[in-house]
Amino acid sequence: MRSEAFQTANIYRLLLKAVKKHIGKEENKKHFIEFVTSEFRNNRNLSDNVAIQQKIKLARDYTFLLNSVHHHKLLLVK
Repeated sequence: MRSEAFQTANIYRLLLKAVKKHIGKEENKKHFIEFVTSEFRNNRNLSDNVAIQQKIKLARDYTFLLNSVHHHKLLLVK
């Protein structure tokens, strides 16, 4: 259980960091951060291990997607 909590907190932190870095923190883009925060808060009492792992995988995949798209955009600019 402790490992899942650490894993969830870590991916939450990385996802918020990616959203702030690649989408932005401006007022008109704040709804992205609010959505991520609300999704994690709404699912904090989830007890089904399969559902928890699916949500963590989804967050990890989305973080990877944001970082990859940004990296590819940088390669195109060069």
